[in-house]
Amino acid sequence: MAFTYVDPTSGTRDQIRFLIQDTDTTDQHLQDAEINYLYTTWGNVYSAAAYAAEIIAAKYSHKTNYSRSIGDLSISESYAESATQFRELARSIRTQELDLFPPTPKINASAIVSTEDRTQTVFSTEFRTGLHDYTV
Repeated sequence: MAFTYVDPTSGTRDQIRFLIQDTDTTDQHLQDAEINYLYTTWGNVYSAAAYAAEIIAAKYSHKTNYSRSIGDLSISESYAESATQFRELARSIRTQELDLFPPTPKINASAIVSTEDRTQTVFSTEFRTGLHDYTV
């Protein structure tokens, strides 16, 4: 599979790689096709990057921690910490997305028209007290 990275200005795939810091060709986390799939699915660089970080965290979660010792030499690897770091990265990317693109409230245009002027085909979005009271 292919792994390419030039810089964040060269395209959406490189922007996603930059956000999750998957830029080292010797330590690859996701392939180009996987990143393209995430971008196609979510349609947004920040959402795709957040889900990519969660996928990488899931990959690390499946690996087991190990420790080996031979004489004075000891080697240990803890994947749980890497998984936690990528989950935190996903949260951070989602926060960045909300900072850059805050949600905008939307309203049904006919909801602000008086009740007498509304057409019957448009459903009401207003709420009133006693809306669901049952009276006989």
